[in-house]
Amino acid sequence: MPIAADRAKEILASLLKEVADSEGAARTDKFAGLRAVDAKVREAKLILKDANAEAILAEMETDTDFQANSRRIRLEALANYCRTALRFFDTGLVKQRKQLFRGPDTTKLTSILPGLEQIIQGRWLEAQRCRHAGAYLAAVILMGSILEALLLSRCSLSPGDAYQAPAAPQDKTGRKIAFHEWSLHTLVEVSADRGWIKTDRASFSHGLRQSRNIVHPYEQARTKADFDDATCKVCWQVLNASVDDLLVSV
Repeated sequence: MPIAADRAKEILASLLKEVADSEGAARTDKFAGLRAVDAKVREAKLILKDANAEAILAEMETDTDFQANSRRIRLEALANYCRTALRFFDTGLVKQRKQLFRGPDTTKLTSILPGLEQIIQGRWLEAQRCRHAGAYLAAVILMGSILEALLLSRCSLSPGDAYQAPAAPQDKTGRKIAFHEWSLHTLVEVSADRGWIKTDRASFSHGLRQSRNIVHPYEQARTKADFDDATCKVCWQVLNASVDDLLVSV
C-alpha cells in the first residue's frame, strides 16, 4: 500500500540525518563500507517508489555517483536526493497515488449467481478510480449499480419474504411481478420493510438511487445535477452502511 507524503517526508528526513551532518558533510564514519551505504540507497529508493516519486527515482537510477568507489561521494549524492525529494513533497510536485480499497466480502449475498462477486468487487474498485479521476457522475452510477445488485441478491435469498412485502409490485391481474424486474426504488422499499436494511438507511439509499438516475441525460438536464467529490463521499457512506445492513441480515 502506498505511503502518505507526510510519512515519506518523515522517513526521508530521518535518513538524511543518518547520511549527512547539519552542515551537509557526509557521515562516512557511520558506514563501514560501500555495502552499508548501498543499503541506505536502496532504502531511499523504496521510499521514493512507494511515495510515487518516479521522476526523482529515475534520476537516482542513472546517477553515476552511486557507482563511485567512494563512501563520501555516494553519501553526498544520496543526501542531495533526499533534500530534493523533501522540497518536492513540500511544494506538492510529487503527486500521491490514490489508494484503492477492495470492497467488503459480499459472498453471503452474491453466492446465488456465479461470477457476481467478482463483478461487484470490480465495480467497487472502478467507482474509486472514477472518483479519483474526477469522473463523479460515473462513480455515483457505479455505486448505485452495486447497491441495486446486492439488494436484488438479498431478495433472491428470501424470495418468499420479498414477495410478501407490502411494497412488492403486482401486475394488472394481481400477480406478483418477478423481483428481477423490480426498480431500485422497489428493492429499497422491500428491503426496508423486511428489515434487511434500516429504515433510516432506506431514506439515504433513495438519495443514492436518485443520484444514480442521473445516468439519463434528460434527468440530469431536468434536475441540473452537478456532482462533485462531496457527493461521492456521501454516496460511499450510504453504500457502505447499506451493505453492512444486508450482510448482517443474512
